[in-house]
Amino acid sequence: MASNLANQALEDDEPLFDAADVAIYLDNKLVKYFNGNDMAQIDWTTDNATLDIDAQGAGTAVKNHDGRGTITLHLNRASDTWQDIMGFGVSTGYHKIDISTPYEHVYAGKALLTKNPSLAIGGTAQTVDAAFSCVNIALEGNKNK
Repeated sequence: MASNLANQALEDDEPLFDAADVAIYLDNKLVKYFNGNDMAQIDWTTDNATLDIDAQGAGTAVKNHDGRGTITLHLNRASDTWQDIMGFGVSTGYHKIDISTPYEHVYAGKALLTKNPSLAIGGTAQTVDAAFSCVNIALEGNKNK
């Protein structure tokens, strides 16, 4: 007899994810009114460690202390946050970004808006992706136990 997939899903340990449990702050102000499904994207520039292998196959690993990266906020252009960002101007000062989800906590204390984001103006949702270049992006666990 085939196993009951509905019961199997109920017994799974994975909780139901709720985007309402995500909080994003820019300069200690709650960010609201996002674009589509992705609220933010975090990309690190370099690897945490690099491997160097010589001609004979002997290798060495080097720890990298470069935590640079980019945090992109996917916003609706009608949001107050977008109005704030336009008021910042480009590269006029550091900003703090703090993101908390049920699974992780990501933060950067030195984030620069290094260029104005691209804008698409038309009949669909009016969106903007504001990318902040960060000196160091920290990642830590945040899973509730």
